[in-house]
Amino acid sequence: MIACGEKKSESSATAESTKVEVVQGTVAPTGPVAKFQFEEKEFDFGEITEGDKVTHVFNYKNTGEVPLLITNVRTTCGCTAPNWSKEPLAPGETAELTVSFNSAHKKGTQVKRVTISANVEDGMDVVTIRAKVNPKEEKATM
Repeated sequence: MIACGEKKSESSATAESTKVEVVQGTVAPTGPVAKFQFEEKEFDFGEITEGDKVTHVFNYKNTGEVPLLITNVRTTCGCTAPNWSKEPLAPGETAELTVSFNSAHKKGTQVKRVTISANVEDGMDVVTIRAKVNPKEEKATM
């Protein structure tokens, strides 16, 4: 997991006959490609209370011609943590990307982007989570 402001080193990966090269942090395929088909690309948790930890599962399918290989997943903040399969996903198969959000020290409308680098046509795809974080009520002391 990468926290806010940290940079991930560049790398390359191979999925079956598809070569992928990292170009300035994004994956650029050079042959047949895999393709994401997400059931949804945005999820709104609605109203939550500061300090709540919430999780959503984004389901996706590889509708491409070759195995889908996710090479990296980046978030916009250390408060957001992704979890995904590191194994190639064969054409026609489905998988999950789990995104957890920790609202500690967050208030108001929060929008967090999760960027998925893979051997897809554009080299990446993005899913988004949202929440309206209400301040935690202070307990009165006597």
